[in-house]
Amino acid sequence: MRRTFLALLSLSALAFSQPLAEPAQLWDKMYYIWLVISVVIYLVVFIPGAYFLVKYRYRKGSNEEAQHVHESSMLEVLWTIVPVIIVIYLATQSFAFYKSQRTAPPGSLEIKVTGFMWGWSFEYPNGKQVYSFFNMIEDQETKSYLPFDKIPDMAKAYIPAGVPIKVLLTSQDVIHSFYVHPAKVTEDAVPGRITHMWFKINQPGEYWVFCREYCGTKHSKMAAVLKVVPKEEFEKWYGGPIENKQVSYNKQ
Repeated sequence: MRRTFLALLSLSALAFSQPLAEPAQLWDKMYYIWLVISVVIYLVVFIPGAYFLVKYRYRKGSNEEAQHVHESSMLEVLWTIVPVIIVIYLATQSFAFYKSQRTAPPGSLEIKVTGFMWGWSFEYPNGKQVYSFFNMIEDQETKSYLPFDKIPDMAKAYIPAGVPIKVLLTSQDVIHSFYVHPAKVTEDAVPGRITHMWFKINQPGEYWVFCREYCGTKHSKMAAVLKVVPKEEFEKWYGGPIENKQVSYNKQ
């Protein structure tokens, strides 16, 4: 009993703890809301259906004649109103989550990210740039991804922990898709256009960014590494405090 209580207490603490990355928790919440509602609807339909299937099954010499079933106005109203309420709830809840996922929080650090065959470039507000090419993150012999400690630091995009990042995306050639794995967000990088997304990673570490839009023969190797560090370490790498948080091309 004591172990069960401690396990429940640990799960409760995790539920209210700070997520690894945002807005991943919104995707998780929406997923579990749809999952629970789907399971409940399935059980509401399946259990009575299975019961009626057994109770009113055909029995020779017992229920061979058709029986009239009297309709229920109340039941018909319920199975019309209840689904409408569920659909309205899912629509409004999904829209609220979508708005949060698409709207970068105030004070976000803007970074320009450009996709190209096959890599990424990161440009910071002070003009500092980082390039990640496919051959910088793969083992030339096995053609698999290198471990983080084998990837050169110059190919890693530094990100301050706990600071929301607004990514302004574009592409030099074909359509790519910038996918931040821990934050569970992705957005297309389209030639001639500027698209946007945001994320925030709360725990220092190194995390993958992938391309989720097929873009050519090296698509599977088009990745980059986000190196998330404390704000003080980021400003040291950045070359000073983050005063101007907007990249210049956003004002054009």
